[in-house]
Amino acid sequence: MFYITKAITFIFLVSWSLSTFAKGETLIELSQQEDKILSNIGDKAASKVSKTLMATMLADIKSLGLVGAAQGWSKSVNIINQTAESFNLGMKIKRPTYQYRNPINRPDDIDKVALNFFLSDASENEKYFSRKVEGEEGYRYFYYQPMYVKKKCLLCHSEDMNEELKAVIDKKYPNDHSGALELAQLRALIRIELPESAIK
Repeated sequence: MFYITKAITFIFLVSWSLSTFAKGETLIELSQQEDKILSNIGDKAASKVSKTLMATMLADIKSLGLVGAAQGWSKSVNIINQTAESFNLGMKIKRPTYQYRNPINRPDDIDKVALNFFLSDASENEKYFSRKVEGEEGYRYFYYQPMYVKKKCLLCHSEDMNEELKAVIDKKYPNDHSGALELAQLRALIRIELPESAIK
């Protein structure tokens, strides 16, 4: 019964991933060669973003303390943009999540397909999710790598935060959706978007 349920879930997700969205975009599965090129670039970019974000945040916490780091933390957008530019491929990077703190990380319809994939049994042992979309200027390629909640994340994303820290976050992000995360929960996805010229 477990395998039947899992198979039905997978078929549903594949069907959904090929559905048409509001802008008339249809997600298309990649060829083996396209997937190999995209996953190679995507893994390098996603790993660089993840490591740089964590190292920078931990350094700020060490030098400024949790509250001081939270008051001044606005470096993530610059880190993400600088990483994208460093590849010189027309790359765009985003961190979509249902549990967003900054509204810029609110998922769009394509992001939701990837998020729901990683929230399902179909994603077991899968390290990434990839698709392409055909547009007016050719295909756009999407690579998603999951980020899971680690113990360090709970310093600023837990119900156990001290009141001073919580007050700072509430003021800076009044519509925060990430204040009660749990260890090993899907935190977000690192989305790497590339133009067709980067894959061909």
